[in-house]
Amino acid sequence: MYDQIEGMLTSMTMQLRSAIYADVNMPSRGEGKVSAPLRRASGWARNVEAELGSLLLDTLGLAATIEWHLQQFQKCTGIPYELTVTNAAHVDLPEEYAATIFDLYSEALSNVARHTEANEVAIALTIAPRDVTLVVRDNGTGLGEEAFRSRQDSIALMRARAQSHDGLCEFAGAPNAGTTVKVSLPIARAL
Repeated sequence: MYDQIEGMLTSMTMQLRSAIYADVNMPSRGEGKVSAPLRRASGWARNVEAELGSLLLDTLGLAATIEWHLQQFQKCTGIPYELTVTNAAHVDLPEEYAATIFDLYSEALSNVARHTEANEVAIALTIAPRDVTLVVRDNGTGLGEEAFRSRQDSIALMRARAQSHDGLCEFAGAPNAGTTVKVSLPIARAL
């Protein structure tokens, strides 16, 4: 049984690393027209990440899944991370909330790898009795007006995903001062 689990995790790790590499190496929109093969690679990368995230969320829970993903992210990108997890509620999040937080975390980290030229990233996950908060902060190029405009699609999707749970997704940053993404979802009714 342990050999099967080890084999499955090895396979998942290789798939996730391939997805991260594909995502990181996809040029941003500002670098010219994106070819069809690169769009497919990005879509494939996101699908792999979503499927692996879903499987691990069900098995390990949100915090452990994020930690495992961050370890793979660091190996692929060389960007060190700091992770802080606080579970003041001492409960597991409902599945749909954990999936939403993981999706938003994954999109924020993808943006760090593709756009920010950061050399470190800090993630804070706080599960309180009434809400769950995720903060992703990098020390990269920041989110000035031009960068904000070029990432409008990603930003709009992230905000819509948070709003689907009556939550907020906020962005803060300035040129050469890094970017902070803060997601807050109320969960009192769900628990």
